[in-house]
Amino acid sequence: MSLFTRRTFIALAATLAVSSAFPVSANTPDWPTAPIRFIVPSSAGGGADTVARLLAQHVGESLKQSIIVENRPGGSGVIGSNALLSAPADGYTFLLGFTTMSQLPATTSTKLPYDPKADFIPVSLVARSTNVLMSSRSNIDADSVDSLVSALKADPEKYSYGSYGNGSTGHFLGAQFNEVTNTDAQHVPYKGAAPMMVDLLGGVVSFAFPDIGSALPHLESDRVRALAVTGEKRMASLPDIPTMQELGYSGFNLGAWFGLFAAKGVPDAIVQTMAKEVADAIATPEVNSKLTGMNLDPVGSNSEFFTEFYHRDLQLWADLADKADIRTD
Repeated sequence: MSLFTRRTFIALAATLAVSSAFPVSANTPDWPTAPIRFIVPSSAGGGADTVARLLAQHVGESLKQSIIVENRPGGSGVIGSNALLSAPADGYTFLLGFTTMSQLPATTSTKLPYDPKADFIPVSLVARSTNVLMSSRSNIDADSVDSLVSALKADPEKYSYGSYGNGSTGHFLGAQFNEVTNTDAQHVPYKGAAPMMVDLLGGVVSFAFPDIGSALPHLESDRVRALAVTGEKRMASLPDIPTMQELGYSGFNLGAWFGLFAAKGVPDAIVQTMAKEVADAIATPEVNSKLTGMNLDPVGSNSEFFTEFYHRDLQLWADLADKADIRTD
């Protein structure tokens, strides 16, 4: 994902600072005249729900119109996605999607009821996150990524990596780690991050790539070590932990993200207006600090940037799923 380098994001931020980043929306003087819906394809209380409600409050205030957050969990995001596509394409329904929208098409052999590229309009990339490579002190003697690789190569059948489910980001990153380092650690899937972290702390699995939120509470533990982070830059909350890229392991840029989508057919002027509203909200100190407090990297982009990002992300997940034979059904 070399396209999305640190320099790219700096350039994007500079672009967003000027009005030319978003076309003037003079064609939508009557929008919105009714409440808007933000559909969240997951349960209330989760990360996507929190992000959606934060944006709904600030964007709604700016548009002088209420934004209702509607949780539609289930089907790995398919139920929520279908809810968006079943609504009129009039600019009154949006989807606060996340990484599953790239992962599911890559890992399922079941035909989806929609075309991820053709049926969704990426409106704005809201925020990105990262994962932490952590090793279990009681399971494997590794205080660096290089020593982890050496241990795995010395005894290929002894070690394993945990993930929070088949087809999850942690599964992809573990498979990618095996490929990049020419190792063969066994994958152990769990039903969520919490049980995976329990077994990583207990030495049942050797290493894992938990999301930053799951990793942070255990960084001071004497039972695990944080070896590296994924993504293009170091985390502000982990300034002393290097990136995989810094250590010479390229390609570990796949990670979590949140973004706002519209359905195909929504007028472009409405898409551009909503993108600007989202970016403006994210630029406020209150929203920015809250996203950062969730261990997210705030972005706030125009539709063109997010479209390029999303289409590239779809391809990257698909390529890795094929190489590692990652399937969820």
